Amino acid sequence: MHQPSSMLVYNLRTGRIVERDDSAAIEWARSELRDGQCVIAPTDTVIGLLADARNPLAVANIARIKGRTSATPAPVLIDSVAMAVRLAAPSMMGLLSRVSDLWPGPLSVIVDIDDPLGEAVNPTAGTAALRVPAVPWLRALCRDMPLAASSANRHGVATETSVEGAIAALTAGSYDAPLTLAIDRSGDGAAGTIASTVVDLTCQPPTIVRQGALAYEIVAERLPGLQPR
Repeated sequence: MHQPSSMLVYNLRTGRIVERDDSAAIEWARSELRDGQCVIAPTDTVIGLLADARNPLAVANIARIKGRTSATPAPVLIDSVAMAVRLAAPSMMGLLSRVSDLWPGPLSVIVDIDDPLGEAVNPTAGTAALRVPAVPWLRALCRDMPLAASSANRHGVATETSVEGAIAALTAGSYDAPLTLAIDRSGDGAAGTIASTVVDLTCQPPTIVRQGALAYEIVAERLPGLQPR
């Protein structure tokens, strides 16, 4: 008989670690995120520090937990190309359609946003870097709830390579931050160690902002004239 896959859930309020099946762990994490808390989870790029992208206070808490200013907008994980179409401004549809076949995968695209999350994630510009993760349970985690996602490490320190390492790094010292939960599931492509490639579609010509896991040449096939970093 097939056994459901499971995750480790780290309750950072109590210090307890429990095992839950995927659906229960994901719903627990979604509940914390809906309440404005931050959650650590592996992604297919790096270990992530996640928050509800439509909650400005929760998004600001990512920077607070990492110990940096909020000047650098966090990328946003979404569950599908359809969600990207709902979030992006109409002027973005042509360019978005050229690269959407690269999702799910390690590509983040900066687009003008026609949704409140634009003000929450990047209030000065109203843009966001959208990405559809390759791991199915991560897409379930952000179903109908776009998630701001930054690397789960202290500012200026190397990216953590494990959930336990991220917990230790982000809860050290006088810990009073709204970081309440971490989830971990191994063996399915999460987590990677290389960040996503970020392409800015709001400028002409489109430009690589960060070279990451997806090769320049693959993106340039779909965006002739793409400017490298």
